[in-house]
Amino acid sequence: MVGAIAPLAVAVPLIGAALVSAAGRVLPRRVVDTFTATVVAAVAGGCVVLAVRAGDGRIVSRLGGWDAVHGTGIVLVADRMGAAAAALAAIVVGAALAFSWRYFEEVEAHFHALMLLFTAGMCGFALTGDLFDAFVFFELMSVVAYALTGYRVEESRAVHGALRWGWARRSPRPRPASRAHSGPRRCSSWCRR
Repeated sequence: MVGAIAPLAVAVPLIGAALVSAAGRVLPRRVVDTFTATVVAAVAGGCVVLAVRAGDGRIVSRLGGWDAVHGTGIVLVADRMGAAAAALAAIVVGAALAFSWRYFEEVEAHFHALMLLFTAGMCGFALTGDLFDAFVFFELMSVVAYALTGYRVEESRAVHGALRWGWARRSPRPRPASRAHSGPRRCSSWCRR
């Protein structure tokens, strides 16, 4: 029974994101906020239970009915450290949601869907049992992080920050030394708006 918590820590935020995306436009903001916070709190609580129940051992969940003989499939492994990291990630997302209630005067439902997708990516990354799935969950986190960084596109600072952060992450080599200390940076005309 405890082995079902690890897949639920990833699946519940994904399903919640789909529900918020589908019904978020017609529901009032308070309902969407409450639903999203409830999903994140349930994931955090489940990960805490998973960390306590794992103790010094590991709880392995093989998804899709694949066993170790086939060598493929999604494997989630919950040990104390991984489950605690997933719980911490969900708690931090919950804190970010609580902060957003006062920070954003108006927020659309896709913000909540992005936060739930980010929760699923972080929990999956913390609980994954192989390198391929770690890469998949890391990419899910990265794409959603880009979208969340540039969420308020009408503000030039958000767009500039998203582009700069995305460019720094994707740059294959460091900047040349001649440009590293060339004085104060000048912003182009599009980011001064």
